Amino acid sequence: MSDRTAGADRVGALCGTAYVVLILVGNQISTGGGQAAHPSGEEDLADFARMHDSLSAIAGMTMEVVGFVAFVFFVAWLVQRLRDQGGAAAWLAGAAGIAGTTTLAVKIASFLPIAAGVTNRHTLDAATAQVLTDMNSAAFVVTFLTFGVFLLACGLAILVSGWLGRIAGWSSTVLGVLGIVATLISTTDPVNANPVPFLLGLLWILVISIKLALRGPARSRRIVPESAAAVRA
Repeated sequence: MSDRTAGADRVGALCGTAYVVLILVGNQISTGGGQAAHPSGEEDLADFARMHDSLSAIAGMTMEVVGFVAFVFFVAWLVQRLRDQGGAAAWLAGAAGIAGTTTLAVKIASFLPIAAGVTNRHTLDAATAQVLTDMNSAAFVVTFLTFGVFLLACGLAILVSGWLGRIAGWSSTVLGVLGIVATLISTTDPVNANPVPFLLGLLWILVISIKLALRGPARSRRIVPESAAAVRA
């Protein structure tokens, strides 16, 4: 593998680190360092005005958007690495790719009610402002499910291929299941859903992203069928 290809491989891995750092830091900046679990409509109206007028809020939301762009490249890179392992890992990688893409789509869509609130901040009543904010929160909880499927598929692909080791595989699998369960439990009260599995999933991405970037590209573990090996011989 050429130095240029190896460098691109490391960049793909580090996109996972960029995703985690940008969305967490960006969220802290855009929300002013904290936000009530279920703010009142009046608080939502004030928040819409702050988002429009505050440069720090705009900068924070921009960081989050850039983080989602980094997630696109990380998912594409990770799915390809998992496909390279061959066997069942290949179709599990496909499932991870679909779940990662769906997570991104839902998260981007969750910006729409907030954008509508900021745009119409002078004419909205408190009740409508609260509904728009709750739509954003509910969409965030939905991503617990899709992100959980992403982690589950990645973990199973790692386990069946042996790539990255059993700790990485089992931790991703367990976190994926917990994320799915947390979403199903919170269907009647999405605003108060438990975000811990999601946050631990971000930590998992951060750890393997850094690990793979430092380790560099590894050769594929794809198993060559005996018939193909005989032909080559």
